[in-house]
Amino acid sequence: MNAVAPAKWNELVTKSDHSRVYHLHQWGTLLEEVHGHRLVYLQEDKGVFPLAHIKSSIFGNRLISLPFADYGGLCSQDKTTAEKLILQSTEIAQQMGVDFIEIRCPHQPYFEPLEGHGFVRRDDYFTFALPLDKSIDELWRFIDEKKMKKTRKAERNGVRVMEATHKADVKVFYALYQRTMKRLGSPPQPYQFFDRIWDMLYPQNVRIFLAMHEGTYIAGKLIFLHKDVVQQSYSCSLRQYFALAPNDLLQWHIIKWGSESGFTRVNFGRTREDEGTELFKRQWGGQVVKMPYFYRFYKKALKERQEIQYKWISRLWAKYTPEFIANRIGPWIVRQVG
Repeated sequence: MNAVAPAKWNELVTKSDHSRVYHLHQWGTLLEEVHGHRLVYLQEDKGVFPLAHIKSSIFGNRLISLPFADYGGLCSQDKTTAEKLILQSTEIAQQMGVDFIEIRCPHQPYFEPLEGHGFVRRDDYFTFALPLDKSIDELWRFIDEKKMKKTRKAERNGVRVMEATHKADVKVFYALYQRTMKRLGSPPQPYQFFDRIWDMLYPQNVRIFLAMHEGTYIAGKLIFLHKDVVQQSYSCSLRQYFALAPNDLLQWHIIKWGSESGFTRVNFGRTREDEGTELFKRQWGGQVVKMPYFYRFYKKALKERQEIQYKWISRLWAKYTPEFIANRIGPWIVRQVG
């Protein structure tokens, strides 16, 4: 079940039109090395289906495809392979005695087969997808006027964007990320998470961009690259520099960079209607795309997503948890959540 060759696995991922960067074998290695999750690698001649086993006394016993990812599920070259992989996942889930399987935004062709095997769909998330099939000038005219003004303001105020090229830049990004997560009331990933992402995926599948003002790093964005898609994943910034609009300049820089580098689409990352980032993402001209999750429950069904259930903890975390404690125990909490 787990005796897979990484090169062969990635070859199948690359051949599938339904794969994402998270399907690559490196993502499973990341989860194993950093968080100690047990990976279940389901593989057939024409497809793969990665799942991670997360057993937590707080959040339950689950198989997730995939943790810390916007997308997951299977990717195959034909319907027969898809059916085999889905059936295998349900059999393994029963053998392991998990509470449920969670599949994060699989590709549309798998919706019906999953529901045929007892999975239920939930539409808690959506994203914005921006096609890059226009010229740079057209893309600029397509965005909200407020974003144009803020982007120009950042440039006038001397904010500059640089691309990370060394491991030391990962540490710069992580320092911004830690402070951002504390402000948002979310426990942070450990530094090792980003360190290993850089080691395994740079430069082909990951890039980091940093915004600087007068010698100080004030914002950053980490993007994943797979085939023709730019997938925005982690954004961070210092509150005291919000007036300089570094996030707007970074966003426009990534859109331009993606277009000039030959990518055909930018995905802005998952969001919910009640999240503060929704309006920011909406103003860049992207199309709304639903991101359904699929669940196969073996015990009590979840009434709502777990992060929604524990929103009150997030508010307390942001307001009362000292930063050094948040950075110390946050990674342990993240590991339980997946």
